[in-house]
Amino acid sequence: MSSEASPSPISGDPSSDQSKPQNGTPATQNDTTTTAAVAPGTGPPLSRSNRPSRACTIRTAARLYAASQPAAEQRRLKALKKKKKEEEEDRNEAGGDESPQYQQQCSSSKIVTPLVEPPPPAQLPRWTLRSMWEFASVLNFLHVFRPLLNISAEFSAEEFETALLNPNDTLSDIHIPLLKAIPPVTRMALTRDTWVTVLCRKLRDWWHWVADGDLPIVASHGAEIELYKTLDPGVRVVILKALCDIRVEQDDIRNYIDHSIKHGIPLATFRKERVGGDSHGISYWYEDDEMVGHRLYREIRKFEVKKAKSKGSQVPLNASYQWETVATNFDEFQDVSEKLFSSTNRTEVSLGKKLKIDMLPEVERVHKKREVTEEAAQTSSPS
Repeated sequence: MSSEASPSPISGDPSSDQSKPQNGTPATQNDTTTTAAVAPGTGPPLSRSNRPSRACTIRTAARLYAASQPAAEQRRLKALKKKKKEEEEDRNEAGGDESPQYQQQCSSSKIVTPLVEPPPPAQLPRWTLRSMWEFASVLNFLHVFRPLLNISAEFSAEEFETALLNPNDTLSDIHIPLLKAIPPVTRMALTRDTWVTVLCRKLRDWWHWVADGDLPIVASHGAEIELYKTLDPGVRVVILKALCDIRVEQDDIRNYIDHSIKHGIPLATFRKERVGGDSHGISYWYEDDEMVGHRLYREIRKFEVKKAKSKGSQVPLNASYQWETVATNFDEFQDVSEKLFSSTNRTEVSLGKKLKIDMLPEVERVHKKREVTEEAAQTSSPS
């Protein structure tokens, strides 16, 4: 989800320097040629057409050539300065009094339409989970490899979020089948009470291969079971993401991918590709899981810019990435498509059109199907 450095001055070509006059005097080769031309008996008789240039004429031409070089360099630098100024004006096309909220929505020189409102305090923990690309990655993993994972429990993305915020049996239903498929086979029975201990032992051997930093939880005579419940929900997401990365390395999944590709299944089935974006650090990703739920994500690459010593120049510093879940249900998809379609950014307009034509009908179909199912469940339940 980059700034382009200003082109550096073009260095001189050594081969061309040999023919350039230096210090206002003609090159040695010219002197030799002149001497050879006037040597008696070595060429045809002199005439106006083959008469050599006078020394004063050669020196004048050399001075003019040398004088023209600084002017050419000046013109080149002036053009570069003008280009850089135009780029700065593009970056500041909305004026110089941007609020912090506006600046956060800027990536490189493009203005990004705000799509996510700050959540109320009660929804902040859920909003924080949705701001993690790792959680989106886990949802995608469960969607793509569901036939191999033996996860029989059915749950929505919202129910999954609730389980991560307040651990319940849904986490057991997800973790236990994943752990069973990762060698070595454990002697300890995998139950709702012991799976955290088995998780710690599996992660101990794999963690430095699939994650950064220290392992956040280790087996400690059963104390890890209660400790897991006290972890930050984001840490539980990172742990599950690591477990999914370990699971995808097992032979059954690798063989499944190879077999599918050999039979014409596109690689994009297993490697999510963005559905929209630009070359300035904006990417959109779409998860079309009918069981868990449809979701639209946006990744914004941002970077700090520090002014360099030379006037007007800027140097990009650390890049950072902002992940947003911009739509999770039919109403949100509708709202986002309208905002993007009415944007002044042509890239956003194009994506808004794509949402309306290609994605919104499918999201609406699943939404209506879910409404019918919920109404039927309410009707059949005893009052």
